[in-house]
Amino acid sequence: MDTDYHTRDLFESIGRGDYPSWTLEMQIMPFEDAKTYRFNPFDLTKVWPHADYPLIEVGKLTLDRNPTDHHSQIEQGAWEPSNLVPGIGASPDKMLLGRMFAYADAHRYRIGANYNQLPVNAPQSPVHSYSTAGHMRYQLATDPVYAPNSKGGPQADTARYGESAGWHTDGDMVRTAYTLRAEDDDWGQAGTLVRDVMSDEERERLVGNVAGHLLNGVSEPVLQRAFEYWRNIDRDLGDRIEKGVRQ
Repeated sequence: MDTDYHTRDLFESIGRGDYPSWTLEMQIMPFEDAKTYRFNPFDLTKVWPHADYPLIEVGKLTLDRNPTDHHSQIEQGAWEPSNLVPGIGASPDKMLLGRMFAYADAHRYRIGANYNQLPVNAPQSPVHSYSTAGHMRYQLATDPVYAPNSKGGPQADTARYGESAGWHTDGDMVRTAYTLRAEDDDWGQAGTLVRDVMSDEERERLVGNVAGHLLNGVSEPVLQRAFEYWRNIDRDLGDRIEKGVRQ
C-alpha cells in the first residue's frame, strides 16, 4: 500500500543514528572443482550448497550517512561490475560478462562519456589511462593517449599487482549454451527450497501468494500449465495451489 516505505525507513533510520548493516560472506570454490561440480557453478538459477562450500565472513557494510543531494549523489551514481580492484577478475558467468560492458555502456549514454569524472563516481586515487576528450571532460589529459609510446605513458603495474586475474579456457570458446551436468535440472533446487528450507508458515504464505495471483482472471489453459509448473517443483505444493484456486 505504501510504495515508499522501504526508502523512507532506510532514510529515517540512518538519520536517527540507527545505522543498518549487513555482514558480507563469500563462498570459495577452487578452480579445479568448478570443472566437474555436479551442476554448472555459474548457472544463475542455482545456489552452491553451504555444506559443500561454507560461508566465509569477509566484513561488514554499514550505512552511516544519507545523501544531501539526491541528483548529484544518487541519480548520477554509476556502479558497474567492470570496476574491479587488482586481484579480482571476472568469472565465466554469462550474465556477468554481458553486464561488464552493458552497465558502462548505459552510463555513457545516460550520464555522458566522462561520467567517471563526476565527484560521486571519481576514484580517490589518481588515475592514469589512455582515455581523453569526449563530451563534458574537465580534467586535463596530461598522459600520452596512445600505446606504446616513449613519453612515459601509463602501463599495467604487474610488478606490484601481478597479472590481471581471470580464467583460462579448456578447449574452444564458442557461442553456445552451457553443457549440462548431472544435476543441471530446472526443478531440483526449487523443490529442495520448498521442502527442506521453508517452514510450514512460509509454505503457507507461498501457496496463498501464488493462488491469489492465479485468481485474477487467469484462463483455464494457463491455470493448468501453472498447476503443472508448481507440481514439477513439489507435487504437494502444486496440489495445494490448485485447491486454493478452485475453492
